[in-house]
Amino acid sequence: MTITYHGRPRYVLLAAESWDAEQAVVERDTTQRDLEYQFLVEHMDGGLLVIDPELKITDASSAAAMILGRAPAALVGTPVADALPATTHSTLLSSLRHVLRSGEQAQFELTLDEENGTRLRVRAVPWVEGLALLVRVSYEGDEEARLAEQTALEKARAAHGRIEVIRLTVRGTVTMVEPEFARLVGLPRDRILGLRFVDLLAVRDRAIARDAIERVLSGRSEAEAFDTRLLCGGAEEIGARISIAPLASGYAVGGAVVIVTLDPGTEAA
Repeated sequence: MTITYHGRPRYVLLAAESWDAEQAVVERDTTQRDLEYQFLVEHMDGGLLVIDPELKITDASSAAAMILGRAPAALVGTPVADALPATTHSTLLSSLRHVLRSGEQAQFELTLDEENGTRLRVRAVPWVEGLALLVRVSYEGDEEARLAEQTALEKARAAHGRIEVIRLTVRGTVTMVEPEFARLVGLPRDRILGLRFVDLLAVRDRAIARDAIERVLSGRSEAEAFDTRLLCGGAEEIGARISIAPLASGYAVGGAVVIVTLDPGTEAA
């Protein structure tokens, strides 16, 4: 029943049973959202800080607390500037206020330990009432070492001259190929993109290759390798060793990387 005042709805009368049932639904939905939130927080990559419009922390994940060296309960109610590293606070607070005003995301880094090269990467995103800060620790030394190693591998591969790298989609079609490989097989690079990789091999080798690729893309094999012959310029064939490994995409396989090692004496044109 709706009670009006000057012709406008003012109050609604409900049976007690209907009110209790509605409240039960609300409580159940709230509990479910809380469980989903906790699951997300504990399984995300890095830590989470939730801050209000006054830039005070209202919630902190255990991972974020561990990164900052504080207990989660001790972080709640603390100004975010007091919880994060002391460097560049003015820039930090300015960035956070900009996110609050504009609704845009922002990313920045703070120094955790200058001597060890440890930095805190922070990503600020709009939240229901305030902001969420996704925090992760990065190590400059490790990143520099990985970059140096990758550069060295690329130089060594170029000097070797008989190794080509190809990337496949989850359907086994070519999504990335280098110009040298295209010249080797005598096809325009644009024509190779989108082709099934097995179509670049001698017909008699395709069944073995197809099975190996399917095992990798289905997640049943961590890596496969086999000998084959590449079709080159139509009828000509070039001996090669193929290895294939999956590309992870979250918890699923998002494609594969193929390494083609040509027989000694074979050079890309």
